[in-house]
Amino acid sequence: MTIPVRITAVSYLNTLPFIYGIEQRVAVSSSASRRAAVPEAGRLLAGGDIALSLEVPSLCAASAIAGDTDIALVPAAAVPLIPGFSFSSVPALSPDGFTPQVITDFCIGAEGPVETVVLLSDTPLCDVRRVYLDSHSRTSVQLVRVLAREHWRIGPQWVDFADCGSAAAAGRGLEYGEAMVAIGDKVFALKAAHRYAYCFDLAEEWAALTGGLPFVFAAWVACTRAGLEYAPRLNEALAYGVEHVAESITETVNRSRDFDFDEAYRYLTRSIKFSLDDRKRRAMRLFWEKIISPG
Repeated sequence: MTIPVRITAVSYLNTLPFIYGIEQRVAVSSSASRRAAVPEAGRLLAGGDIALSLEVPSLCAASAIAGDTDIALVPAAAVPLIPGFSFSSVPALSPDGFTPQVITDFCIGAEGPVETVVLLSDTPLCDVRRVYLDSHSRTSVQLVRVLAREHWRIGPQWVDFADCGSAAAAGRGLEYGEAMVAIGDKVFALKAAHRYAYCFDLAEEWAALTGGLPFVFAAWVACTRAGLEYAPRLNEALAYGVEHVAESITETVNRSRDFDFDEAYRYLTRSIKFSLDDRKRRAMRLFWEKIISPG
């Protein structure tokens, strides 16, 4: 019996092309696709090549760090926390000759405004004294801290959503002096519910800080030897999905909800940059350096 390769990915709009490519080009174990909708005939590929799990970014990171998955789409800030991972040019091998590493030619990236990772406020930055953080994303938390320290030059109180019962944390409004980080699909709903005086796109702010570098929010990481061996096949599946963005919006089985086609297509083709090129790798390394050795 073949043991499925365990793949953990994020369940947001920006991963639809990835999930679609996996569904179309890889045999997905239906029992392992825990959040799949009821499939239409022929739309969910049955088999046992992989076991696909869809999670929020923080749980993707937790699976990779704990060694509970073979491949994961890992938030950039969590990649260096994976045991054995090294971002030196010559990584140290573990006793069995394997080291976790970034794989595939694809990522969730931005080369300008990303729209779905933002700091929202009705207060000018210079007067912000408290920032509520989205506990679903380690990367957005670390990125906003870097920007506050090095770009905006502010030192607010940081409050995790999970530790705060205020109306601001629930998205029902912010008091003067407060701001909140929001990520993912919820950003669209928050902005529709309230016209915030200030909306800082964190990818755009990173570009301003770094002289125009792109930003990588998540990258695929092989956490085990089985994951590394599977990487070429995954790369082919991801390439297929990125080449079929339109189909991914309407035909992906494993998606969190239905999306407005025009809005989703514009977002996936303009705001999200899927290619993990040299500039993005350089930007990701710089981000790691800033969060590991701030200053």
